[in-house]
Amino acid sequence: MIKLGSFVSFKKPNYLVGAAQESINNGANTMMIYLGAPQTTARADVALYQLEEFEKEYQSKIAKDDIVVHAPYIINPANPEKSAYSIDFLVKEIKRMNYIGARLLVLHPGAYTKYDPEDALDTLVDSLKTILEQTEDVIICIETMAGKGTEIGINFEQISYLLKWVNSDRLKVCLDTCHMWDAGYNLKEYNKFKEELKKWDLLKEVKVIHLNDSKNDLNSHKDRHANIDQGFIGLKTLQRFVHDPDFDNIPIILETPFEGTQSPYKEEIKMLLNKE
Repeated sequence: MIKLGSFVSFKKPNYLVGAAQESINNGANTMMIYLGAPQTTARADVALYQLEEFEKEYQSKIAKDDIVVHAPYIINPANPEKSAYSIDFLVKEIKRMNYIGARLLVLHPGAYTKYDPEDALDTLVDSLKTILEQTEDVIICIETMAGKGTEIGINFEQISYLLKWVNSDRLKVCLDTCHMWDAGYNLKEYNKFKEELKKWDLLKEVKVIHLNDSKNDLNSHKDRHANIDQGFIGLKTLQRFVHDPDFDNIPIILETPFEGTQSPYKEEIKMLLNKE
């Protein structure tokens, strides 16, 4: 089954109910939320989440397993100076997810800043082990990054390294099409791209896909999302992800830009589902 949706707002007063309504209006059967603004770690009390009403009215349309939560951008569990704070926050965030019943947390792997990239990867391994030891049920999905600045997780080798050394069935992968393209993976050569995933033993580890076009050409390391079929990747290639049997039942999430206040998601979902 194709599971296709987008990032949607999760805010007072409707929280889960508002997010589900927005998703269903867009023709989606999965959704991604931030439990607070992406640039902050401030969080509302879980009692405000409208969970009971969501369960009554919307759970039959969007299952809890298909609610993806994205961690905020500002934490950096790969930085030794910030790892303790990041661990503490993520443990609490996962407990908020446990309250909802959501099981997929997308996490940016972080940046090495003034440290060696290899040291940052090892710090992240230690951080992830600690977080997983202190939590249950939720799967952390490490997102593939574009290679902007000092980001880590910018190639399949680094992602594979994290999975190998954390060695947990609760650590998986989120593929971001814009990020992979900007990092140098030519998604238009789709079969070669999938062979590369298999080479690093990552195809079976994918649990979430962020589906975005890119405003920049291959290997740009820019990370600027474009609307579907308005960038360098194009509709045909992005449709291949949606209709690929290997990605059945995996939440595929749009994070494409709004034009003003107008959401593009309803039209983009329709475009992607239409194979003609």
